[in-house]
Amino acid sequence: MQFNHLTIIIGFVFGILLFYKLPDLKKAKLKSDDKELSVSVIIPARNEEKNLPNILADLKNQTYDIQEIICVDDNSEDNTAQVIVDYGMKYVKLSTLPGGWKGKTWACQNGASIASGEVLIFIDADVRLSNDAIERLVKRFIKNQTSISIQPYHTVKKHHEFFSLFFNMIQLCSTSICFFRSKQNTGLYGPLFMIPKSLFDEHGGYEVVKNDVAEDFNLGRYYNKQGVKMDLLLGGNSITYRMYPESIGQVVEGWSKNFASAAVTLNLKLLIAIIMWLAFLTVLPYELVKAAISGQEIIILVLTFVYFLNTLLLYRVCKSMGSYPFLTCLFYPIYLIIFHIIFIHSIFATFIFKSTTWKGRQL
Repeated sequence: MQFNHLTIIIGFVFGILLFYKLPDLKKAKLKSDDKELSVSVIIPARNEEKNLPNILADLKNQTYDIQEIICVDDNSEDNTAQVIVDYGMKYVKLSTLPGGWKGKTWACQNGASIASGEVLIFIDADVRLSNDAIERLVKRFIKNQTSISIQPYHTVKKHHEFFSLFFNMIQLCSTSICFFRSKQNTGLYGPLFMIPKSLFDEHGGYEVVKNDVAEDFNLGRYYNKQGVKMDLLLGGNSITYRMYPESIGQVVEGWSKNFASAAVTLNLKLLIAIIMWLAFLTVLPYELVKAAISGQEIIILVLTFVYFLNTLLLYRVCKSMGSYPFLTCLFYPIYLIIFHIIFIHSIFATFIFKSTTWKGRQL
C-alpha cells in the first residue's frame, strides 16, 4: 500500500472522529420556578458603527430581561460612540491602551469591572441573536451550572466569505467540542462567552491572557487547567454572525492575526489528528487526478467513492456550522488551497515578521 493511500485511510477516520458530535444551543423556555439571574451584557467595540445597531436592536428585543448592556468603545475612529449613545446603552470610553494588553482583552476587562449582574455575557459586535437567545443561555446555565461559550452559526453571502470554511472547521474541532468520546473541552469561543461574575473575578478576568491575540482559546485553556468546566456549543438558529463580509483582504487579515499562534498551543494529540485530516483532504484529490491520468480504473472508482463520501461528511458539518452550500463542499480543494495560503501567511506574519494588524491597530 502506498504512503498516500495510507494517509487517505487514516485521515478519513480522523475526520469522522474530529466532527463526531455537533452540539448546539437548543430551544428552551424558562419555567415559573426557575431562578431569575441578573445578566450584564458586555460588548467590546472598535470601529463597529455598522454592526452595533444590529446587535443592540437584538438585545432590546429579548424575551429575557437584561439588567444592563455595557458597550466599551475601544478607541474607535468611526461613529461607534454615537451609536452607543443613540441606543442609550451604558457607555465606557477607552482613550489609551496600557502596555501589555491587547485591545479586546482590555475592553472586556473594563466592561466587566463596572458590571453589576450575577452573570456576565461577553458578545462581539458582529453577533446576531434570536429574540429568545438570552433566555436559552440562561436556561442552559441554570440547568448545568456551567459557564457557556458559543460558536455562532456563520452566515456567508459573498463568495470570498466561503474562504473561511476550513478555518471555521478547525476552530470548531480545536476545542474538542465535536471529538468522539471527548468529555472535556479545551479553549472557548470568543464571539459569545457567559460566566458567573464571581468566577470571572476569582480568576482575574482577562488579566491571565491580557497580551494574547488568541485570548479566547487561551482563556479557555487556562480555565481548563484550573478545573473550571466550560459548556461549548454551536449557535444553531439562535446565535449567528457574519465574518469578514467586506473583502478577501479582510478574510486574510482576520484569520492571519491569531490562527498560527493558536495552532501551536493545541493539545498534541488533537493537533496530530487535525494535521492527518488536512493531509487526507490534500492528498485525496491529488491521488484521484493522478489515477485518472494513468488510467487506473479500480483506484479511480474507489477514490471517487471516498471523495463523494467525504463531501457528504463535510456538508454535514457545514450545515451545522454555517450557510455553506453543498457545492462548496464538493469543490472543497479550492478552499483548502486558500486555507493553506492564508495559514502560511499567518505563520510568517506571526513568527517571522511578528507583525499582524486588525482594524487599523498593530497587534
